[in-house]
Amino acid sequence: MSQKVLVCGRLPEGGRTAFEEAGIEVTHMPDRTAGSLADVIGPFAGVIVHSPHLVDADAVAAGDSLRVVGRAGVGIDNIDVTACTERGVLVMNLPWGNTVSAAEHTIALLTSLARNIPQASAAMRAGTWDRGAFLGTEVDGKCLGIVGLGRIGREVARRAQGLGMTVVGSDPFLSPALATELGIDLRDFDDILPDVDFLTVHVSRTPETIGLIGTRSLERMPAGVRIVNCARGGVVDESALLLALESGHVAGAACDVFETEPTDNVALLAHPNFVGTPHLGGATHEARQRVGEGIARQVAGYLAQGVIRNAINVQALPPDEQQAMTPYLELGHRMGSFLSQCFTGIDRLQVEYFGDIADATVTPLTASITAGFLSSYLDVEANVVNADQLALARGLRVDAASSDAWPGYSSLVRVTARGGGEEYAVAGTVFDRDRARFVEVNRLAIDIAPEGHLLMLFNEDAPGVVGQVGTLLAERGVNIADMSLGRDRDGGTAIVALVLDEPVNATDLAAIAALPNMRWARLVTM
Repeated sequence: MSQKVLVCGRLPEGGRTAFEEAGIEVTHMPDRTAGSLADVIGPFAGVIVHSPHLVDADAVAAGDSLRVVGRAGVGIDNIDVTACTERGVLVMNLPWGNTVSAAEHTIALLTSLARNIPQASAAMRAGTWDRGAFLGTEVDGKCLGIVGLGRIGREVARRAQGLGMTVVGSDPFLSPALATELGIDLRDFDDILPDVDFLTVHVSRTPETIGLIGTRSLERMPAGVRIVNCARGGVVDESALLLALESGHVAGAACDVFETEPTDNVALLAHPNFVGTPHLGGATHEARQRVGEGIARQVAGYLAQGVIRNAINVQALPPDEQQAMTPYLELGHRMGSFLSQCFTGIDRLQVEYFGDIADATVTPLTASITAGFLSSYLDVEANVVNADQLALARGLRVDAASSDAWPGYSSLVRVTARGGGEEYAVAGTVFDRDRARFVEVNRLAIDIAPEGHLLMLFNEDAPGVVGQVGTLLAERGVNIADMSLGRDRDGGTAIVALVLDEPVNATDLAAIAALPNMRWARLVTM
């Protein structure tokens, strides 16, 4: 009996062909209205949806035959992933389909800013011919700063280099070797700002990136800079941008995305040196073709052959290992996240398994560690299925090995991060089947639960350090819920791990880092 797939919205001919070749029957509803698919999903093994179509809990419950949900695009806000996972339904998306379109739109906005094209066109339509009012600037020989060097950022760099621009970039996951190969001068974020003539951002919207381009960063840029945002709304602080445009410090700005969409920022849209487009980065015929055909091939491949690509919610573990490995998967994700939040410039992860876990199926655990490391900085959801692909795209090398050496625990996982000649490590284990603990940081023994807000301190082993930190936290009204101390020797190097009831702000963290005998201080949120 042929399997059936429901496609809502667009279906390119190549997508229809992919289903036909796999022997899958297609029901196409190009004009399906927005909302839940609960009323139609019943007979289908697979569904492909665009953003208006909801695969909510009701739809999942009604999907008696449902095995896979495909999102024709990146975002999965319209899919109840938890409900799908509980029902054993695979969820997959297509993160790469609009890369070229988004990069081209970025360059289009950049050159429009340089040559005042939208303003000149509007003036001509109003009956004005005034060449002098729209004097532009060449991009050849100018410096372009790119914040975020994933797929789209790298495509923008390649096109900008073709226009004769010098490219400097910032990305905590791009290895220096790959940056050199791409002809990009890789620097820390703050270090690229003073040299840019143009700046474009290609990062996801996270708590860390909201307002990334704000008053402080704008002030560090040279007068006359031009700024483009084709990434996510909120990464550029619109209020700060408008003030910088009004003062003339920023010569021009272009945004395809906004803090709220549709935007109601009338003042920004009305500024004569601002160019806006209504989230058109991926809106090309070619991108729609790639996305529609690509997701169709993924769904067909899974239904016909069991091939999984770009999955959101799968964990490839043998059934007899799932219960024992589940807490380690969560531990591994937190170990990766810990390293990415504490340290920058990392281009290699070395994972070591000791004890009983060395005999288990550790590939998903290695992927979970990698996903945790990448998850804070990507638009695409990093998980055990796509972690290897994302790491490869970012130039992050991940190696894993098992050892017969006795680690002092029944099982131990150690992750060593390397980059820029530096090395950092965290090790963890699980007690009583579900009690995860960090037991080493940088080879110093600790015992702390990886949850909540962790204040990590690395300091000289000297009297009074912990007391000074405790006093500062008390003055700020921040309570310490748990604490672990470790050191290599008397008077040597010490580590302090504090679990806080609430996070400290950046100012207080800087004050802690500046205390005597303190080497570094990091706040990590699990």
